[in-house]
Amino acid sequence: MELLILKKDDTYVSILNKAKEEVDELWEELFKYEIDNIDNKEEIAAETLDVIQVCIGLLDKLETEGMNIRKAVEKHNLKLLNRGWKYKKVIHIDIE
Repeated sequence: MELLILKKDDTYVSILNKAKEEVDELWEELFKYEIDNIDNKEEIAAETLDVIQVCIGLLDKLETEGMNIRKAVEKHNLKLLNRGWKYKKVIHIDIE
């Protein structure tokens, strides 16, 4: 499974605006599924991936500016475990 890191030179504000747009679209699809009982799981998956894509772009921008994303992920995982969360799977990400 591969997700692309797109070549973009976005500002943090433009990334935030795109994230809001994608989350709003995901919310609409989830609302259709939960409230209107429309079987739209493909649209839900597509919008979820759009949200993830924007987040990947943000992490890429942070890394480009010198942030150690690996350490940030480790800190995030430790925070979740310390809060008592249990996990069922792990996603491995390799950057090529």
